[in-house]
Formats: sequence, structure tokens, C-alpha cells
Amino acid sequence: KIYKVSLDGGMTCPNRDGTLGKCGCIFCSEGGSGDFAGDRTHPVHQQIEEQKTRLSPKFPATHFIAYFQAYTNTYAPLSYLGDFTEAIEHEDIVGLSIGTRPDCLPDETLDLLSELNKRNRSR
Repeated sequence: KIYKVSLDGGMTCPNRDGTLGKCGCIFCSEGGSGDFAGDRTHPVHQQIEEQKTRLSPKFPATHFIAYFQAYTNTYAPLSYLGDFTEAIEHEDIVGLSIGTRPDCLPDETLDLLSELNKRNRSR
């Protein structure tokens, strides 16, 4: 079986940073629906290892999907989205799942995601 490891890329959201609002959405918790995600102060590879350790007593998986869950994970400059690359380069990661909003997907971000998809398939 393959399980998701919830990661926190340190993003925010236009409904929290004042661009569209400051209170968040009604369906997000204070943690941006990332209440069980890794610690945003830790690098992605460390979050993956911590999440694997947390899951291992209940779910004996050897492969995982890197799930960037908290807040809007494409709401950042393109240079900041390197965490996605770091995640798919981890030996136990076989897929990438990104929580985001359709209004936070500029063309250059879609191009990056397309490139990452091609890179991940070639592994």
C-alpha cells in the first residue's frame, strides 16, 4: 500500500494574508487544514522522515505520496516551490499531491508542475 505523508511547505493563503481576507475560509482550521502535517520549520526531507515514523506503527508502508496540505501550496513565488522538487527526489516518494486553489495557479506554476510530473514518471 501507498500512504500520504502530510507536509507543510510554509505557504499561506490569499484569504489569510489580507489579499482577499484575513480570517481564512470556513472549511479550513487555524492550521489551514494541515493540522496533521509536518512541522513547517523542518526541511521537507525531515518532515517526510518524521511522518513515516509517525505512520509506521499503524501503516507498514514503504512508499508514500508527498501531500502538501496546509494552506494554498502554490501561493508563493516560483523560486519558493522547490520543496516540491525536494519531495519527489526522496527515495520513498512515488507521487505528489498539492492542496491549492485554482486562482493560485499561474502559468509558470503549471509549467513547473508539468515538468515535475514528467520527472517523477521517469523514475
